[in-house]
Amino acid sequence: MKTLKKIFNNLCFLSFLNGILLTSLFYFKSQSNFEDALFASINKNVRSTLKPGDSDDSMIVRSMHICYRLMHIRASVFMDDKTENNFISILNPVTVDLITARGACGSYSAVLARLLANDGYAVRIAQMKANGFFGAHNIVEVNIDRRWEVLDPTYDLYFIRPDGKIAGFADVRNNWSYYIPQLPKEYKLAYHYEDVRYTNWEKFPIIMPAIKKLLNMFMGADKANAISLHVYFLRIYAVCFYIALVLFLFQFIHTCRKIAAKYALPKYNFRILPGKGKQLLSPSAQSTG
Repeated sequence: MKTLKKIFNNLCFLSFLNGILLTSLFYFKSQSNFEDALFASINKNVRSTLKPGDSDDSMIVRSMHICYRLMHIRASVFMDDKTENNFISILNPVTVDLITARGACGSYSAVLARLLANDGYAVRIAQMKANGFFGAHNIVEVNIDRRWEVLDPTYDLYFIRPDGKIAGFADVRNNWSYYIPQLPKEYKLAYHYEDVRYTNWEKFPIIMPAIKKLLNMFMGADKANAISLHVYFLRIYAVCFYIALVLFLFQFIHTCRKIAAKYALPKYNFRILPGKGKQLLSPSAQSTG
């Protein structure tokens, strides 16, 4: 512990650490700006295909069509790419999903969710239950007029209700036989909208279950169950930027204090004087005492 404290009080090490954090800030910010510009360009392309008077449903469906076209061909190229031992793979930004689609339904859903969120829509990524297990297939839900509509970008699929509106998850689950004719031929019937979850609260034991219990207390179980944590990390470079910014500010302040203590502030000593007790000596008194 003493060794660690000594290291973090060493000005050479602190300067090096500040440099690393500052470099990280520039890197994360530049990558975040690149991602924003990339998805804004795709959004612009989607809007250029719309006609005056087209509804939000038209916008989200066309966004899904473009997402599917961008990723479908790449999926077969990168499906066997297992390179995970690098910094980018650990972060897993949405741009990697867009370029490789190697995460299968997870990649399709992440890209579509980011695309719609970039255009101002409230979205959540849903983990479908199949064969008794959650996460067998990922889909996207988007809130239109206070109603969640379901999109399946992996199959470029959406469902139309009898009233002509896009169906939500509950619509499909409660009337699966009605929606079967709308499925593409390659669709896996195991994904029959049995159940869904939006976050795996058991992924990190102790910590995440504890957070979930707190959310249940303050928000209610229904609202807590509808939280899709994945959505908050779709802009992973922006998240990393703000984390690095906080660390840099704390570290920079700590470094400035150490520099001031060593070079800028005057040093005072105490001396025991007969009959006077402990006395503080100023720097000038120290030099002549």
